[in-house]
Amino acid sequence: MRFSARLSGVALVCALALAGCGDRPSDDAGSDAGPGHGTESDQTSGEASDEATAGTEIPDGFPLTAGMGGPDDTIATSRSGTGLRDLRVCDTAPLRGLGIRDRMVADNSGGESADTRELVLLGNPDEATVVAEAFADLSACATSSSGGAGKGDLETVTEVRESPFGPAPAATLVQTYRFDGEPGPGATVVHVVPVGAALLVTSTYGEWRGAGLEEGVAETVDTLDETVAALDMFDDGSPPSPEASEETSPDTGPTESETVSADVPAIPEDFPLAVRLPDAGGDFEVAEPSADGDGIGDVEMCGRLAWPIDGSAGGTRRLVTGAHGPEYSDGRELIVHADAEVAANAMAAIRQAATDCRSVENQVWTVLDRDTGHDTVTMGLTYRDGLGSSVFQVTRVGSARLMVHTYGEGSLESLPDQADDVTRTTEKILPAMCVFTKTGC
Repeated sequence: MRFSARLSGVALVCALALAGCGDRPSDDAGSDAGPGHGTESDQTSGEASDEATAGTEIPDGFPLTAGMGGPDDTIATSRSGTGLRDLRVCDTAPLRGLGIRDRMVADNSGGESADTRELVLLGNPDEATVVAEAFADLSACATSSSGGAGKGDLETVTEVRESPFGPAPAATLVQTYRFDGEPGPGATVVHVVPVGAALLVTSTYGEWRGAGLEEGVAETVDTLDETVAALDMFDDGSPPSPEASEETSPDTGPTESETVSADVPAIPEDFPLAVRLPDAGGDFEVAEPSADGDGIGDVEMCGRLAWPIDGSAGGTRRLVTGAHGPEYSDGRELIVHADAEVAANAMAAIRQAATDCRSVENQVWTVLDRDTGHDTVTMGLTYRDGLGSSVFQVTRVGSARLMVHTYGEGSLESLPDQADDVTRTTEKILPAMCVFTKTGC
């Protein structure tokens, strides 16, 4: 999505989602999706199987992409990927950290529009209600951030409305934008629809403004009719209990001390993860290092999750930081495992993904040979249909792994210079990682 007015909010998301920010996939993009990756073309198959599995998993033929794109478009679905996990409304991220049984995501973004849908199947109707309420209970809010080049400060104004798809906690959120106090182009419409243990969340951005905004909102409702109707398969007729499960609440969950083995080394308070980040202010937003930030997110290569792979024996500790601005993002994430063997196994998975993946849809993956003196894998991502380049460098020292990632408006030709710059950042951080070895570096 090359739309500068939204770059402070979506350029980083584009880089993390790794679905590309150019044209949507071609008609054969979903032909090799494999098990669990349905498309509109196969939505009429396996009806008996759909009925048998709807209570415990999302059927492959679920019409998540109905109404997305044009009549002849085939839009692939996936069981993994960023989807709307990083969706932020009023400084909250309700879809982060959920305990789910199954999920399905679809994305149709390109040009000056974006349309993403995510369907998650939670443990029971109570849990779906709790997450939906995290959206519906929001008050109207305005959040500020740095705008795109020449746009000054960006203010996102969120309005919470009743849903046309049912009573609360179903909800519709409408986000509009102001730059230096002046109305900006476009709006984002978010629909939240819980049915049984299932929760559908959609986010659609369009060039709607002024009198055309309500028409745009109505368009998003029309395109979702078939998908919302299909949610009835998850309704077992039992209403949520008065006390919804606290286990799935976005505001609760086990603490790190409850889930991480004592064998996992602690991260020093002065760990220099933020070295070489720009100063906050002006065009740049900088996140302070923390253990519970969003981090770099899921990195997928040709359908395979390459990062973070943090669900390892003994648990993990983490520290994340990053910065973003116009046409730019810089993220760092440190993951510490219980021992060096576990960390080495996680590196092997990344190395295999880098070896096997060269291109998928509009993405081009390139292995970049960079020597840091440690176990390192460096990968570059560019696009066939436009500018945009990312470098992902993962380095292991003892039981810890470090990811340094940058995104900019580069190309395949500029990847080597970008990789050199990432390597310089990595080399500044590596000496501090010697604490995660038994004998030092």
